Amino acid sequence: MNKTLIIGLDLSFSCTGITISYLEDNVGKSIQFHRVIFDDNSNKTNKKYTPTPIKNVNTVTYRLPTNILISDMVFDKKDINNFEQCESTLKGLISSKKIGIIIAKALDDYKPDEAIFCIENYIMPSFEGQNQLKVVAGLIQLQGYVRELIIRFCLDLKIPFKLFTPTPKSNKLFFTKNGNADKSEMLKIFLTEYQGNKLLPTITMESVHQINDVIDAFSLCMYAYGKIISNNIK
Repeated sequence: MNKTLIIGLDLSFSCTGITISYLEDNVGKSIQFHRVIFDDNSNKTNKKYTPTPIKNVNTVTYRLPTNILISDMVFDKKDINNFEQCESTLKGLISSKKIGIIIAKALDDYKPDEAIFCIENYIMPSFEGQNQLKVVAGLIQLQGYVRELIIRFCLDLKIPFKLFTPTPKSNKLFFTKNGNADKSEMLKIFLTEYQGNKLLPTITMESVHQINDVIDAFSLCMYAYGKIISNNIK
């Protein structure tokens, strides 16, 4: 019996979606859904932000560290660009640690013979804009942290692994047959073609903005599964 773990990751500083599917001889046996959400501490209290719960979705939050401040890292506090770059670095470090805990636990719980990871490959935006470039740069940095964790975990545990990095367009094309599909179309396919209401029974089309990161992670998981079947990866 060949035990495979497929992990789809839709990385974001605001909310990372993670779908973990466990298979035996390429037949799905269980599936997990996770969210890692940024708590910006906007209420200015020590009380942690509690996102609206979603049945069958494990949600964890993260904050910026308290032992180091962004203002302590920058030379000129008026240099907004430098401030934002330091902020994205700290966000990447903390969020990737939370993501890594989820990945490590899955690898330890299932002890697979192989692990397949699928992370959307970020590409340059089709339109110009300084803010867009900053966002892309930060997400590439986050990807680097997570990819390093994946490689280190699998090498330490001696688990053979593969990494898929489809573009957003190719992933959408696989999942919906439309490379330009929006979030609503992705959710619709999840509900109608993958019996999504059995997996996430409280989700409706009105939940799209609350659950879109998890659905994207699910689509990435299915993308990797399709590659396994079509290429007979063992």
